[in-house]
Amino acid sequence: MDIVGKKSQGLSVTCLEKDKVVILSFNDRSLNFYVTDALKESLKEMINGKIDEGYQYFLLNMENVKIIDSCGVGLVIAANNLTASRDAKLYLTNIKPFIIKIFDIMRISKHLNLYESEDEALQAIQKNGQD
Repeated sequence: MDIVGKKSQGLSVTCLEKDKVVILSFNDRSLNFYVTDALKESLKEMINGKIDEGYQYFLLNMENVKIIDSCGVGLVIAANNLTASRDAKLYLTNIKPFIIKIFDIMRISKHLNLYESEDEALQAIQKNGQD
């Protein structure tokens, strides 16, 4: 029996060269078992490629994400660990309260840079760049 799942809609990418920021937006409504395998590889390649090009900050916009499971949480953690291991920083924005509650229950919120909006995260990035 084949398990039929929805294919990932992928990522949207915007690069702000001046600030060395890459804005990544999930196009999927759900970050779950069915979509995370494909997303994990493309996210890893994108982050590594952009770091090689000199980008230091990655803003992960989760505005479209309404549902997340343990595989989706693992994807976020993997992105955070990858950026940290390469001396870059990951910022998460536009996270639904339900998903923040999951991060809190799993006790990973304190390890993530969470911001309400892209603008708030960009201000934090600019402030960090001046320090």
